[in-house]
Amino acid sequence: MNLFKIAWFEYKRRIRSKWFIMGTFGMPILILALGLGGGFLMESDAGIDTRIYGLIDETNLFGEQLVARMDERYEGNSPPLILSLTKGSFAEVRPTFEPLVEDKTLDGFFVIPADFYQNAAVRLYARSSSNFKLTEIIESELKDLLVHERASQLDLSPETLEAIFVKVEMDHYDLGTDAEIASEALIADYMAPVVFMMLLFFGIFTGGQLLLRAVLEERSSRVIEVLLSTVTYNDLMGGKILGLGLLGLTQSIIYLIIASVAGSQYGITLVTAPVTSLYLVYFILGYLLYAGIYIGTGALFDSEQEAQQAIQIISFMAMIPMMLWMFVIQNPNSPVVNMLCYFPPMTPFFMMVKVAMGETTALQISSTILILTISVYGSIRMAAKIFKTAILLYGKRVTLPEIYRWIRY
Repeated sequence: MNLFKIAWFEYKRRIRSKWFIMGTFGMPILILALGLGGGFLMESDAGIDTRIYGLIDETNLFGEQLVARMDERYEGNSPPLILSLTKGSFAEVRPTFEPLVEDKTLDGFFVIPADFYQNAAVRLYARSSSNFKLTEIIESELKDLLVHERASQLDLSPETLEAIFVKVEMDHYDLGTDAEIASEALIADYMAPVVFMMLLFFGIFTGGQLLLRAVLEERSSRVIEVLLSTVTYNDLMGGKILGLGLLGLTQSIIYLIIASVAGSQYGITLVTAPVTSLYLVYFILGYLLYAGIYIGTGALFDSEQEAQQAIQIISFMAMIPMMLWMFVIQNPNSPVVNMLCYFPPMTPFFMMVKVAMGETTALQISSTILILTISVYGSIRMAAKIFKTAILLYGKRVTLPEIYRWIRY
């Protein structure tokens, strides 16, 4: 009974906190604001950083056409780049342009060589070559101009060119129906795995960090000694894990409801019963796995700084799925992804992506759940031994051999 009393106390104390309420409901609002703000900047002139580039045209042909194309392309809008055209040879104009680039009057300059018609290559001299979008625009426009010039030399009409360079569109359909899938639904299919993985990540590590801080605070203030005079070690540790786990579960359910409501406004289904059920299973197992690690680490150290340093490697391993999400979405059944699905610290995150995509099997789901369950048992058992032995050790730096002996016995 003491375990559940402690769990309820931890849950009630945290869920009433204004910081929990602000964090839980403020995060979706912040993400929405950032998304809408980013979209506004992309669509409006407010986010445009206009670059100025020189243009040396040795052909005396393509430069004027390119400038005209760029003016037409961004007519009425702020252009991302302005071209300053100069005709002449590269050797003659280079001494003029390079000082302008060095004193930042120009961001760089393009060179259309004299043999551009035969050898379709353009050179760029710039302080930075990181803006690939601008170079892609120049490449695209010059390719179009070169195609039309060559077609003109071959006496091909614009109609013939249009018939040759036809654009192929891909329409998506659901199996068993003739109804075309809307673009919003396609975006939802693409984003759902990422959303579920991020919810899982934030839910697990929010609870883990709160657990670590709670143990360190009570240990450093000696409150832990008072608590252990009335309850057992297992009840105290289990109550904290259970209470903060319920807090993370509550937060996850709130986010799932928000995602479901937001999706329904656009006529798309982001949250389904099978995916939600497996999300809750992987959340609980993933949280318990990391809870054992966090609470065991908290019992070993006197300060949060030392504890955070010790837990960095585990935290980094859990971030690997976040860094590889694009690879996983494009290659959900590759040998690498399937192998990582069976590595317990990463299992919940990789499996949640595959589950949301529908790219897994009942055998893989059941086997990963079994591996996670065994890992949770080991994690909690080791944490209990460390917690019982180390929680009242003050001012002593614990060594790895000592930790090994505690776990062993």
